[in-house]
Amino acid sequence: MRFTKRFIESITPTDKRQVFFDDDFTGFALRVSPNGRKTFYYSYRVGKGRGAEKNWFMLGAFPAMTVEQARQKAKDTAAVVQQGIDPAKALRENKESISMNTALEVFQNEHVSKLKPKTIKLYSGIISGYILPAMEKTKVKDVTNRDIAKLHQSMKVTPYHANRMLTVVSSFFNWCEGYGYRERGSNPCQGVTKYKEQLRKIFMGEAEISSLAEAMERLERAGRINPLVAATLRLLMFTGGRASEILGMRWEYIDLDKGIATLPDSKTGFKVLQLPAPAVAVLEKLPQISEWVLPASSASGHLVNYKKAWAAILQESGLSGWRVHDLRHAFASMMVNSGVSLPIVGKILGHTSVSTTARYAHLEQNPARKAAEEAAVKIAAAMGKKSSGRAISLAESRKAALV
Repeated sequence: MRFTKRFIESITPTDKRQVFFDDDFTGFALRVSPNGRKTFYYSYRVGKGRGAEKNWFMLGAFPAMTVEQARQKAKDTAAVVQQGIDPAKALRENKESISMNTALEVFQNEHVSKLKPKTIKLYSGIISGYILPAMEKTKVKDVTNRDIAKLHQSMKVTPYHANRMLTVVSSFFNWCEGYGYRERGSNPCQGVTKYKEQLRKIFMGEAEISSLAEAMERLERAGRINPLVAATLRLLMFTGGRASEILGMRWEYIDLDKGIATLPDSKTGFKVLQLPAPAVAVLEKLPQISEWVLPASSASGHLVNYKKAWAAILQESGLSGWRVHDLRHAFASMMVNSGVSLPIVGKILGHTSVSTTARYAHLEQNPARKAAEEAAVKIAAAMGKKSSGRAISLAESRKAALV
């Protein structure tokens, strides 16, 4: 069968890989994987005779590469083979000689660029700040486990950044294996243990929230902070949402009657953000003058800068050391202290991992202690009362309960 667009589109994947050959040009082939991926190859032998090694040189994937383009590339590859050159070997050697600098540039252009803006910023900062200075000219295939462990060790004074570096560089080497820059299963980050990170377990209480709220009101009345910034901080307090979720809200996402905001693309993907009554009250006071709930003062975009206002609020309240993100932790701790289970807390906050919510586990003892205290107080009160009648036996009590 001569390869045509219609013929290739008509091929149905099966549970085994299928291989088709073009009748018009010897060696021009198509592989169809069980998942439906269709890839053009040129099949050839290195040396003479049927005993010679048979190689498969990938030309490209359909439909990104058309049949005509693949057929022409197969002919060009055949011409190279006729000159006694093994194109697969040449490509492999070229990939094996690639430097970290070059590979990281390709990695950022082809992989990192598809990630979320905040993740792109993280990757770019770690690559330029830590990975490139340490091994810029080293060949990708030559990076060892010792090299990675040494770099990680050199960052021990900043364990958080050291661990993020390890995550980024491990992702990079996994990508390299897929592109043929390293052998499969050779990721040099394997076995390097991350540093223990001290997650914050002290959260804002009612006193801190009250002080911050009062300070914010004073500054807002005095015109020292933007009302939109104040609205942003109140929404963070009342929803437990991430700053990026609140700042990036559009009016089309919000249903005030249902008290929800349907976020199509939060940090963890699609999310329904709960809008309790206090949050709805804040939103109802905001003018709908833009597609953004919290528009920037410029002609387009949403509000992004609130750090100066937050610093002013902390100073006015006499508090220090707290971050805006701590408002999210405060919301979570209030829920746990009110008796809400950790799975529900995780669902409301939009956690994808149980371990993320587990940082609030130590708070669960508070509602349990409260319940125990209340029960003990009632029993103590009963013990202190004078009997007003004959005490009944356990059997009589069970009998009464069945009536």
